[in-house]
Formats: sequence, C-alpha cells, structure tokens
Amino acid sequence: MKELCGILFSTILFLQLSATAQANLTRGPYLQKLTPNSITIRWRTDMHCASKVQYGINTSFEFSAEDTIPKTEHIIQLNNLMSSTKYLYSINNEWQMLQGDANNYFFTSPAEGNLSPIRFWVTGDFGNGSEEQKLVRDAFKNYSSTQPTNFWIWLGDNAYGMGLDSEYQQNVFDVYPEQFKNIPLYPAPGNHDYAQSGYMSGNSLGYNFAYFNIFTVPTNGEAGGEPSYTAKYYSYNYGNAHFISLDSYGSFNDTASAMYKWLERDLQSNKQKWTVVYFHHPPYTKGSHNSDWEIELIDMRNHIVPLLEKYGVDLVLSGHSHNNERSYLMHKHYGNANTFTNNMKVSNNTNNFVKTPPYNGTIYAVCGTSGQWTGFVQADYPMPCMYFNNSIDNCSMIIDINDDKLTAKYLTQTGSIADEFSIIKKKRRSDESLLLGYMQVYYQSESNSILLEYELQKRRNCFSIAVKCSRAGGFVFSDFEKHQTEGNHQYTLPMPQKINSKGVYFCS
Repeated sequence: MKELCGILFSTILFLQLSATAQANLTRGPYLQKLTPNSITIRWRTDMHCASKVQYGINTSFEFSAEDTIPKTEHIIQLNNLMSSTKYLYSINNEWQMLQGDANNYFFTSPAEGNLSPIRFWVTGDFGNGSEEQKLVRDAFKNYSSTQPTNFWIWLGDNAYGMGLDSEYQQNVFDVYPEQFKNIPLYPAPGNHDYAQSGYMSGNSLGYNFAYFNIFTVPTNGEAGGEPSYTAKYYSYNYGNAHFISLDSYGSFNDTASAMYKWLERDLQSNKQKWTVVYFHHPPYTKGSHNSDWEIELIDMRNHIVPLLEKYGVDLVLSGHSHNNERSYLMHKHYGNANTFTNNMKVSNNTNNFVKTPPYNGTIYAVCGTSGQWTGFVQADYPMPCMYFNNSIDNCSMIIDINDDKLTAKYLTQTGSIADEFSIIKKKRRSDESLLLGYMQVYYQSESNSILLEYELQKRRNCFSIAVKCSRAGGFVFSDFEKHQTEGNHQYTLPMPQKINSKGVYFCS
C-alpha cells in the first residue's frame, strides 16, 4: 500500500511540475499578411502550449485573440483593426507571457489608394549567416532609426544552402530578431528555397519545402490583389501601390501557365498608381549569373517581362546574381544583352525619371548581395541596359513612395548610398483639359443666369467652366465643378450680380 501511494504521489507531483513548466520562444514572433484591418502573427515554442496574442493601442492590451489547442507552431490572425494605426502586442500561452517589450508593435496598412508615404526594405540572397549579412542588417537599422519601415520584401534564396527549416532558423530568424517584431514580411522563393531541386522539376512544382510551412502570405485576395490560391505567387496593395510576388523557379511561366494567366488578371484589375513586381531570377544581369544563356532568366524575360510592360509596371526587383545592377527606364528589350539600343530607353536620364501617358518604361533592379559575397562577374559585364553596376558592396534597398514619386536607394554595408534613382508619374493631359463636341450659351434675364448646353466627347473626372463679363468696369466670375460622363448635358449657372444684356461675354 505504501508503494502504491508513493507512485500516486510521484504522478501527481509530475503533473504539477508539467503544468508550471516554462515554454521558451524559439522563433519569432514574425508578422505576416498585413491589411488595413488585420494581421497574422506567427511564432514557435519548444513545447506544446496554447496560443494567445494580447494587443491594443496602448500597454493595457484591451484586446486578445487565442487558440487553446496546444501546439509548437503558433498562428494567430487579428481582425477588426483600424487602418493606419499603431498597435502594441504581446505573445503568450495559457500561463505566461513569452514576449512583450517596446519593440513588439505593428502598423496596419492604410486604406487602399491612401496617399500616406510608404517605406519598404528589400533584401536579396541574404540568409547565409555571414558577417556581411549582419553588416547590411545594421546599416539598415541605423538608416531607418528615425522613420518606420512599413514592410520588408525578400527576393529569394532567403536561407542557404538548401532552404531547410534549420537554415532558416540559424541564418534568418536568429539574425533578425528585432526586425521580425515590427516589420511585416513578404517573401518570394528562390532556387535555394527549393533545395536546388531543379527548374520546373517534378519536385519544385510541389510544396514539400520548408518555405511553404514557414510563411503565411495573402493568397485569397484579402490584401487587395487577385486571388492566386497558391503561396508560390500572390499580390497585395499598400496605400496607392500594388505589389506582386512571382515564382521564377517552381512554377510554369509560359503564356498558357496558371501563373501567367493569374498575373494578367491581376494586372488588369489593378487600379493603384504604382506597381512593383519582384521575383528571384533577374531578366537582365551580367554578375555572378548570365541572363543571355541561363534558362530561368531567359524565360522570365521572354514570357513575363512583355506582360509586365504591357500593363505599365514601374519597378521590377530581383536577386540571384550576387551583385548590384540597375537599368535605365526602358521598354521592349527582350533579347540578349547586345541587342539593347538607345531606342529602348524611354528617357535619356540616368537617375531621375518622369513617366507620362501611356506610362511606358520600367526600371529593372538586381540586389543579390544582402548577405552573399560579391566580386565574380561575367566577361562582358556590365550589361548595356544597366546604368548602375556594383560588384564590390553588400547592399539592401530602401524604397520610398510618396504620392506621385518613387525613390530607391542602394544602401551599402557601411551605410553609404551606392546608387539612388527616382520616378515621377504625371497625370494624363486629357484629365486636365475640357474636350467638348459643342457648347451653346443662353442668357436668362428673368433669373439672371446662364443656361449651358454642351456635349462631352470624352469622359473626364471633373468638368469646370467659368463665365466672365467684360463690361461695366470689371469682370463677373462664376464657375462650377461637376463629375460627368460622355454625352449631352444642360447646366444653369447663376450669376452673382445683374449683368448688362448688351455686353460682350466670354465663356471659357
């Protein structure tokens, strides 16, 4: 009987110890799938426990969301958030707080079309655990210390050498713990994330890779893009900009492919002022890779680039080649490097570009040095279409969008700016002028008003007219603004004072 009591006591004691054991945070938290009204927060623990996020606009954490099913991979989505708002949060389980310091915060994205300034950080070919990777990280941290970064774009080859979960842990999550707390990330896969399994091979066309278990991306159109229903490629809006992440290794990309057809639907439905597209394999490079003869690069240039240019994409970002290259504002260069001509330049400018209707012209930027070593280039480096070429510095990119201006910088590991360029997008002239089929003007003395009869031959957002009198020692002004469509219209325009019916009047 004593032995049985001893066993029972030990069992009870073991259960009590288990109930109070401390779970440890081994990954994250990291922020995913940001929208104006929601965000997904992920993290990993070393033991099974419940998932709970407490959050609010101050440290009282007035809201919470939880999943009571014990697990080690935790995914919580927060909903019903206010747009353009800073929230503080903490990570918890059922009995303890795992993390919740001053750096645990996020900003929801602005409403679609909002003109608030946007800043995003771009890294390519970074997760190798090198000293260069950490220097690039620290240069970014110092540069952005006074201005929040809204989100973080990854250009593929995120974890070397095979994209294993352990490599993501050691070379990515353990290297950027502070950045993950408050910068939402949007990755693209590279060949190393596919474990070098072969371009469009049976394996790479599947999902049996750590990348697809680690990240939660907006595939259902919840962030404003066309639903893709696959984590291989997706799109999202942020303010007045549209972003598209493509798969240049593990998805077919010819004109009959699912990705190509989705991309065209997405571009057709896009209404944002700016469009930025990113994927791993650059269509133009002469760095450690050669876009003249490597099939992954040739296919993206031949199949995808014409579609991007058809819909006026502004900026294309890639990695893979371990150097830094940036093109002129260019259009319709689909052949090998030596086929580039000055006629393919939309502008002869080198750093400050202006896009006017029909908004032709795209800049192609390569940044494959955010951790990888630089130096090796092709014998015929640099490419004729590239204005900026750098095979010395490790870089990331800082990109700002402010209404009608986009500015991009290559930030080196020492904190210097290796290259900077800007694009300004001007409105269509037809949006600023009145196109009339005819206009008749009648003065109505009994009501002291003018009756306007006119035809608009082309739709415009705002039709405005002013009437002025040239007699009686001065001018009488009256005007109106009205949203109208094509066709015939009438409008009665009251005059602010009595006018002489024998005067001469001008309508403009």
